[in-house]
Amino acid sequence: MNALRRGVRNAFRNSIRSVGVVLILAVAIALAISMLIARDAVNTKIASVRASTGTTITVTPQGSFGFQSNGKTLTNADVTKVENLDHVTSVKASLQERVSSSDTSLQSSISFQGGFGGGGFGAQSSNTTGTTGSTTTTSLPVTFTGTNSPGDALTGGAVGGGTEKLTSGTSFAATSKADVAIVGKALASKNDLKVGSTFTAWGKTIKVVGIYDAGTTFANNGVIMPLASVQTLADAAGEVSTITVVADSVDNVSSVTKAIETTLGSSASVTSEQATAEAQLAPLNSVKTISTYTLIGAIIAAGLILLLSMLMIVRERRREIGVLKAIGAPNRSVIGQFVAESTTFTVLGSVVGLIFGILLASPITNALISSNSSSTSSTGSRFGGFAGGFPGGGSRFGGTHTFTPPSGGGGFRPGNFGHTLSSTLTQVHASAGIGTLVFAFVAAIIIAAIGSTVAVSTIVRIRPAEVLRSE
Repeated sequence: MNALRRGVRNAFRNSIRSVGVVLILAVAIALAISMLIARDAVNTKIASVRASTGTTITVTPQGSFGFQSNGKTLTNADVTKVENLDHVTSVKASLQERVSSSDTSLQSSISFQGGFGGGGFGAQSSNTTGTTGSTTTTSLPVTFTGTNSPGDALTGGAVGGGTEKLTSGTSFAATSKADVAIVGKALASKNDLKVGSTFTAWGKTIKVVGIYDAGTTFANNGVIMPLASVQTLADAAGEVSTITVVADSVDNVSSVTKAIETTLGSSASVTSEQATAEAQLAPLNSVKTISTYTLIGAIIAAGLILLLSMLMIVRERRREIGVLKAIGAPNRSVIGQFVAESTTFTVLGSVVGLIFGILLASPITNALISSNSSSTSSTGSRFGGFAGGFPGGGSRFGGTHTFTPPSGGGGFRPGNFGHTLSSTLTQVHASAGIGTLVFAFVAAIIIAAIGSTVAVSTIVRIRPAEVLRSE
C-alpha cells in the first residue's frame, strides 16, 4: 500500500513533465476513443441497413434502363425457369408498354411545355400559338403494365412510388385474360374515368374495374392489366419486361441471384436490394477500415508514449531505486511503485481524453463519412432528381420545360431504394455507450501495463552496490 501511495505522489513530483505526459496521452486516448465510437456507430448503421434489406431480386433484359429498352425482352419460359430455382418463394412477371395517343383513347396526365429533345420516350407534341408566340406542349405516353401480380405491380421501378393501392373498385385475377384494367387516379381524373367506364387501346375496348393510387405522378399516369391481356393486345406473345423474384431469406439472396444469372445467362441483368445496399455501404466500410486502423495506431502511440516516459523516469531515479533496494525494499514493491505512477498518468490522460474523445466523436465520424461518400454521391446524384432519372440526364430535353403534373401528385423518384438508402447512410449517430466506455477504461489499464512493462523490467537489473558506487 505504501508503494502505491508513493507511486501516485511521484506522478506529481515534476508538475511540468506530468502535465506534458498527461496531455500527450490524452490526445492519443481521445483519438482512440473517438475512433472507437465512430467504428461502433458505423457498425451499427451497417447492421441496421443489412437487417432492413429485403429479399427482392429484379431481373430485366440485359442493357435496359428505366424507360429505355434495348429492344430485348424476357419470356414466359424464363419466368418458369426462375420459379423452379431453390429458395425462391414467389415470382411475378410484368410487361410494360408505352402507348401513344394514336393507339389509345386515353390522354396522358403529364405534359411539358418545350417538349423532349428528339421526341424521347414516344412523347406526342402539339403546337399552340398565343400572344406570346408559339408554344410546344409535349405529353408523355401512357404506361400500360401487364402483370400476374396485381396489388404490387408498381413497387419501385423506373416510375418510383410505392405499391399501388385501390381507391375504388376491385382487382383482377393473376391468371386473367380479360380486357380489364385498373387505372391510376391521375390518369382517371384526366380522362373522367371511374369504375365501369371504358376506353380503347390497340383497337380494343377495355373496361375499368378499379382506380389505384401509387403515390407519385408518374406511377399514377398508368394502366395495370392482366399480363396475358397486354401480351395479346400489344402483339408481344410470351414477352416479359421485368421479373421480380422473392427469396426465402436474406441469407439466400446472393445464392439465388447467382442461380438466376447462371440460368438466364447474358440475356438478363439481375440486381437485388442486397447488392444495391452493399454498393451503397462502400463508404461506410471505408470509414470502418479507417477508424479501425486509426484506433490501433492511437493505442500503440499511447503505449509508446507511456513506455518512453517511464524509461526516462526510471533512468532519472536509478539512485532512488538503488537506495530502496539497499535498505531492503523487494523488487515487487519498487516495481509496484512505478506501475502505480504509470497507471496514474494513464488514468488522468484517460479522463481528459475521454471527455475530448466523446466531444469529437460525432464531428470526426461525420467528416469521415462525408469525405468517403463524396465520390459515390457525385455519381449517384445523376439519378436523384427528375432529369437524372432518364437516360442521358437533362440533355434529353430541349428548350424551356415546364412540368405540369396533376395536383396532389408526387415527384418522380427513380431508383427509389438506392436513392433513399444513399441519403440515409450519411445519417450516422455517434454516441458513447456504457459498453464503449468500459472497453475504453479496460484498454487504458492495458496501455498502462504495456507501457510500464519494459520500464519496470529494468528495475530488476539495477544493483544497489553499483548505483551507490557510481554516486
